[in-house]
Parts: sequence; structure tokens; C-alpha cells
Amino acid sequence: MRLFRIWAARFLLPCLLAVGYCLLPSAAWAEGRCPPGMYETGSRDFIGCAPIPNYDQGGDGGSVDDESPFRRSDPVRPSKPGFTAMAYHADTASVWASAGHQTLDAAKKRVLNDCDAGTGGGCYIAAVLERAGAIYVTEDAMGQLWVKPDDDKDARRFDVTKWNPSIEHCLKNSFGCKFLGVHESGTIYLDEAPERDQAQNRYPKGKLAQQRWAMVARPEKAPSGAAQNKSWLVSGKQNSAAVRKEILERCQAASGTTCVISAYAAYSGDLAADGRGTGTGLLVHFVDWRGQNRWTSAASEAAAEPKKGVKALPDPVTVQGRIDRICPPTLPCKVIGTYDAATPRMQIVEDVQ
Repeated sequence: MRLFRIWAARFLLPCLLAVGYCLLPSAAWAEGRCPPGMYETGSRDFIGCAPIPNYDQGGDGGSVDDESPFRRSDPVRPSKPGFTAMAYHADTASVWASAGHQTLDAAKKRVLNDCDAGTGGGCYIAAVLERAGAIYVTEDAMGQLWVKPDDDKDARRFDVTKWNPSIEHCLKNSFGCKFLGVHESGTIYLDEAPERDQAQNRYPKGKLAQQRWAMVARPEKAPSGAAQNKSWLVSGKQNSAAVRKEILERCQAASGTTCVISAYAAYSGDLAADGRGTGTGLLVHFVDWRGQNRWTSAASEAAAEPKKGVKALPDPVTVQGRIDRICPPTLPCKVIGTYDAATPRMQIVEDVQ
């Protein structure tokens, strides 16, 4: 008997532990810190949650650990939904989310203050929740984020595995939209001391990528004289508000009339040794079938490739794809030039006659 106990301790117990480890539900390891039925996804600055396909439709149900960024309510404890706010900074394409606040003002103040502290200022509120719900985040082909909360009609209308409010918001304003993840609203436990801060924050990690911008301005109405048939182009500069102000002022001073931004592109990657960016947003100058000079945005081939684990919608992002979408095969357009957002430049571009 003594020999059997020694044998069991040396050989049988490790085997049983190994078998037990292998039998753990696979979904428990896939979901990480996300809510049930979701897994971690996103980019360096935004780690979000995306739905596990066919979750709760057979197979292992899975489980979730207690490190979910936004606490879910415990059915045993009395609770209520907290207020949630998300702040955004256009020049970093990052979001700051905080849930589980007693008031909406407290939630908004928290994210604005922390976002401004992390970026040096210039943040604004991107979305709020005054009840239980979720805020969705989608990235376009140039690395910009598009944020949208759900509401009652969205909850009935959208299936998050195929569509969601942020994707719709992105496609109305940009292109190459990829769903990054979702922030759920937080919970306030009523059996906690009233003065205890129950808020949960979810902020960008690591160094923030500062975006560089390319913008082109044209007179709103055709001017006369030397300013006719021209576009004013700036690129390779940070601070979108300052870039917009500068190019509009140059255009308006030269044309003597009000100018508008015709197109813009953004780039948030690292620069190569020669100062150029790879996978950068592009401005495209082209002439349509009516002979009119026009501008649009596109992405380079490198930027067109979706990130690992992030499924892009079938939306054209390259120069040729974008032009083909604008110009039908029977009425082709001609590309005159492309300008990346990373290279510093300030120039006047002549229309093609």
C-alpha cells in the first residue's frame, strides 16, 4: 500500500491535473477581460471587445474572470446602472472611457480631465450613456476612430456580429471601416458607502501616436484672376485644428473669397528614415468625366491590409478602388496626383484644363 501511495503521488496526480487543465472550456481563455460572449480585439491604443461568433449557440459556454474593465452587476447585490462617458482626441485617434459614475457630469469631467492630461488638451466628449448600454468604436482606413453609443432603436435594429452604430457612423463619413470593440456601461452597487468612488476607467496604454494631417482647401465659389482653378494643399503637420486654420487662411487670402476643405487624410504611424510614412492616408487629385477637378481620400496598399483579428468591411480603400467607386466604368476618371499625409509640404496645385 505504501508503494502504491508513492506511485500515485509521483505519476497519477500530475496526469489528473493535466487532464483537468485540458478540459477547461476554450472560451474561458478566449474572452480575457471582456464580457461573456466577447473576446479582446483592437489596436495598441484601443483594446476593445468583439463578439465571439455563434456564442451561446452550442458548444462550450465559457466563463469570464473578474478583471472585466467595466464591472458587470452582481445579481445578488442591489445595484443600478452608472453613468458612462467617453472622451476622444482627434490628433491621437484614442479614446478615454469611464463608467459607473453617480452623475453624468462626473463621468464627463473624469474623462475630459484625464484625456486632456494625457494629450496636452484638445479633447471633447465623443459619447455618453445615461443608462445600461454600450459604446461602440470603429476605425477607418486612415486610423481615425468613429464612436457611437447604442440607444433603444439601435438595440432592436443592429446585430453587433454584422453591424453596429459605430460602423454606420464611420461609413457615412469615411471609408475602410473596421470594428474595434465595445465599451459596456458600468454598475453602481447600492450597498457601498455613498462616498466611495465606484467608477471604472479604460484608457489608452503606451505611447500615443500623434497623427499628421493632409488637407486641401478650395474657394467655395469660383474666384476671378490668379486664384482661379487652384487648390491649396498642406501636409505632414500635427494639430488638425491648426492645420485647418492655416490652409483656409492661405486660400482665403489669395482668392479673396471664403474657402472650404475639399478633402483630408490622416497618418498615425512611424516615419521612415527619409521622413516618409508607410501605410499612410493619401489625398487624391483627379478629373472626372465632366472635366471637373476633384479631390478625395484613400489609403495606400499597406494601410489597406486589415489588422490581425480585425475584419474590414468590403469597402474600397486604395486609390484605384476609391476612384472606381466614384467613376463608373463607362465614365472613367483620370488620377492627376496623390499626396501622402506624412510628408511635409505647403503648395498650390493647379487644376488640369
